[in-house]
Amino acid sequence: MNVFIMDPIAPSAVERLSGVHTVVDYPASRSQDWHANADAVIVRTFEVRAADLQKSKKLKIVAKHGTGVDNIDIEAASEANVLVTNTPGANANAVAEYALAITLALARKISVADRALRTPKQVKLQSGIELSGKAVGLLGFGDIGRRTARLFRAAFSAELLAYDPFAPDSAFEELGATRVATIEELLPRCDVVSLHLPLLATTRNLIGSAQFQQMRNSALFINVARGGIVDEAALYQALVNGQIAGAASDVFETEPVPVSHPLLGLDNFIASPHIAASSRESLERMGNAAANAVIETLDGHMPSHRVFPKTQILNTPA
Repeated sequence: MNVFIMDPIAPSAVERLSGVHTVVDYPASRSQDWHANADAVIVRTFEVRAADLQKSKKLKIVAKHGTGVDNIDIEAASEANVLVTNTPGANANAVAEYALAITLALARKISVADRALRTPKQVKLQSGIELSGKAVGLLGFGDIGRRTARLFRAAFSAELLAYDPFAPDSAFEELGATRVATIEELLPRCDVVSLHLPLLATTRNLIGSAQFQQMRNSALFINVARGGIVDEAALYQALVNGQIAGAASDVFETEPVPVSHPLLGLDNFIASPHIAASSRESLERMGNAAANAVIETLDGHMPSHRVFPKTQILNTPA
């Protein structure tokens, strides 16, 4: 059967698939008619929408290399009897470590210091802050949120607060995290706010002007989740007006982010190009997990980690 790999994945995963099926690897997959020929597709950021699924009469599975499936029309896939899978947990450690790293870089102004050394003009650098003993708030307490919390607690003895209406009480108890009922309850109490929510209809632009106004003016805001959850214009104003002290984001609403983006001109903002999940180890895990899902499905078995259409409503005030 024909497997189209629409984005780069680990060579070991491509080799595994090639041993049992005909593989059209990236970038050749982008120039061939996958709609007519694909029995399976593997995607990272490549979009699979309703119109694609209507054309793809042979398609049996869309395997997401990663956790978030906002680039796949889950409802349309279900209607077309196409399975959708993802790889939860495979990138959790990489993203959690990156969240810690980018928070440290922001707190100690590492990117500003690095740029200052590379320019002939001497710049007087402002001092950064320590993270030890600070209150860290996590919006989303799934696998990545919990691993991030564990790292902050182990490294800095951080006080942990978390918001997630779907996480079990045991997750909070295990990590000694305070459970809060609303985002508005969490924001004013934290020195660092780290975002770990999926991008859904109910979370798009969830963090905007009102939320930044509720945060401490000394607070740092971290986003390693999805760009569309944050109103970027509101974030820019919050940083310029001193409503928060700094922000770091690995994700943007439009990717790749244009170099003219206003946020990129701010010294109290750190950016990276959606690489939090892309450690060598996690790419191997995600690639092979996606390959496993394809092999199982095309062998007539039900794969693990199927994604079903569902409506999620977050517990936020009207």
